[in-house]
Amino acid sequence: MTGTTKRYALTLLTILTLSFTAFSQQPSKKDLRRAQYLMKQAENAFAAKDYRKAIERYAAAIVILPRNPNAHYWKGYAHYILKEFETALKELNAAQEFGYSPVDVARIRWAVHRELGNSDAALSDLEAALQKFPDDQLMLRSAGDIYFEKKRYKEALAAYQTAALGMPNDGDLYFAIAQVQYALGDVKGQEAAAEVAVSKPGRFPGEARILLADAYRKQKKYDKAAIMYEQALASRPDDKSIYHLIGDLYRIQGLFDKAIDIIKRALRIWPTDGDLFTDISWYYSLAGQHENAVQAALSATRLRPDKPLGYTNLCRAYNDLGQWQNALGACNSALRLNPNDGETNFYLGRAYQQLGRQAEASKAYDRAVAGLLKFTQDNPEYSDGFYLLGNAYFANNQLEKALEAYRKCLELAPKFARAIYNSGVVYIRLKNKQSALAQYNALIPLDKELAEKLKAAIDGM
Repeated sequence: MTGTTKRYALTLLTILTLSFTAFSQQPSKKDLRRAQYLMKQAENAFAAKDYRKAIERYAAAIVILPRNPNAHYWKGYAHYILKEFETALKELNAAQEFGYSPVDVARIRWAVHRELGNSDAALSDLEAALQKFPDDQLMLRSAGDIYFEKKRYKEALAAYQTAALGMPNDGDLYFAIAQVQYALGDVKGQEAAAEVAVSKPGRFPGEARILLADAYRKQKKYDKAAIMYEQALASRPDDKSIYHLIGDLYRIQGLFDKAIDIIKRALRIWPTDGDLFTDISWYYSLAGQHENAVQAALSATRLRPDKPLGYTNLCRAYNDLGQWQNALGACNSALRLNPNDGETNFYLGRAYQQLGRQAEASKAYDRAVAGLLKFTQDNPEYSDGFYLLGNAYFANNQLEKALEAYRKCLELAPKFARAIYNSGVVYIRLKNKQSALAQYNALIPLDKELAEKLKAAIDGM
C-alpha cells in the first residue's frame, strides 16, 4: 500500500462513522448483547489503530452474526490497512452483499483492487465512487493514473485537471498533466503544465524540466530548452539520457562542437558506454572531424558489438576519409544486424559507387530510399532522417524528391549547414542559379567554408 493511499485510508476514518444495524438473522438477546460488546471493542481498537485486535473482535462478532455488513466492512478496512489485500477484498465484497452502501464500499475497494493489480476493477470502483464524491483528489488522481496507463488520455486529462482545482500547489499533478499533454501531442498544453510543475513542490523536478525542455525544443525555443535540460541535469546528474537529449538539442541547431562537449562530459562519468561513443562519432562526422569519428565509432563497436549504429557510424566516417574498402566492411557488419537500415544502405551505396561497382551501388541506393522513407514516417520530427533521405534521392538522381526531403530537414533544423549546401548543389544540377545563390547566402553566417565551396560551384554553372 502506498503512503498516499494509506494516508487516504486513515483520513477517511474521520468521514465514515460506525453504526450497528439490524441483522437479518434473529439472534437471542444474549447473542445480540455479545455481538454489540464485540463490535464496541472492535471500534475502540480500530480508533486506537490496533488493527489486529480490531480484526479479531470483528471476526468474533461475525461468528455470531454472519451477515453483519458493518463488521465485514470494517474488518475488510483493517485488513487493507495491514496490507492483507486478498482478505480485505473478500470482506468488502461481503459487506456490499449484505447491505453496506456500494458507493462507500467502492470508495475503499478501488485501492484494494489497485494493490492487487486489477486496474479494470479499480477503475470501475473509482468511477462509481466519484459519482458521489466528485471532488475527492486522491480518487481523481488515481483514476487519472489508470486512464493514463490505458492510454485514455482525454479522460486522464479531465481527471487530473479536476484534481488540480483542489490542489493548485501540487507540482506532481501538473507534471501528470504535462505527461498527458505530451501523449496527446498538445505542445502548448505540455508547456503550460510543465511550467507550473517546475514552479511547485513535487517529486519529479528533473522529469518535469525534461518535459518542459521538450516542449520548448518542439517550438524551436532552443535557448529555453537548453536551460531546462541543464537544470534537469543539475537535479539528476546521474541520468545519462539527459546528456543524450542535450547533445541532440545542439545537433538540431548545428552546434556540433557543443554537442561533442556535452557527450565528452558524459564520457568522463561513463567512460565505457558504447552508446555515448556512438553519439559522439556522429557529432564528430557532422563537425568534419573524421579521424575522431572513426576512433569513437571503433570504441562504440568494441563496447557494443550487438548494436548496428556503431558500425553505421564507422562506415560513414571511413567514407568521409575515402577508405572505401573499410567502409564496405563496416557497413556490412551493420547490415548483418539490421539488413533494411536506410542510412547504412546509403553509405554502402556510396562506397560501391566510389569503387566503380555501379550496379551494386544502385541496388544499395534503392534499399536506402525504401529504408529512409520508413524511418522518416516513423520519426517525422527527426531532421537527420530527412537529410539522409535527401542524400539517397540525390544519389538515385531523383532531384525534386531530394529537394523536398532537404526542405523538410531544414524545417526541423534550420541551421543544418550540410542540408543547405546539398540543396544548393541540387539547384545547380537543376540549373536554377537564383535558388542556388539563395542557399549560398543562407550558408554564409553558418559555415563560410561550405558557403565558398558552393559559390565556386555556382560560378562554374
